[in-house]
Amino acid sequence: MNPSLVFKIANGITVLAWLVLILSPNQMKVIRPLRVFVSGLFLGGIYVFSLIIGNGQTEGNFSSLESVRLLFANDYFLLAGWIHYLAFDLFLGTWEAEDAIKEGINRWILVPILALTFYYGPAGWLLYLVLRFVNWKMTKKVNDT
Repeated sequence: MNPSLVFKIANGITVLAWLVLILSPNQMKVIRPLRVFVSGLFLGGIYVFSLIIGNGQTEGNFSSLESVRLLFANDYFLLAGWIHYLAFDLFLGTWEAEDAIKEGINRWILVPILALTFYYGPAGWLLYLVLRFVNWKMTKKVNDT
């Protein structure tokens, strides 16, 4: 397995999955397949496979920043780290889309948040939580009047 080639394939499929999530006219039909098959099985499988192949080929660990740097000097662990980001950010994006539908948040307001989640996972998640809170406050205010 060539880590550079797997990186390119995983990135391409993940970008396609995000485009499907954002542009699909019926998000509810695509959320579960993206979450289960792309984020879970495909990316999760690559992640586990990369860890198995890279195991024993590096000195690093997770005890310090310097040790993580050593760990990621191995291309297979670096690939696993990147796949970890891709898998969890996509999982989070599918959750945001599903929750936004349940909360009645306009899908076009969600688009920039999904883009932010794709590029900078926790920042997109934080912005979604702020949007969700604002939406909840506005809904509560309307319902109270």
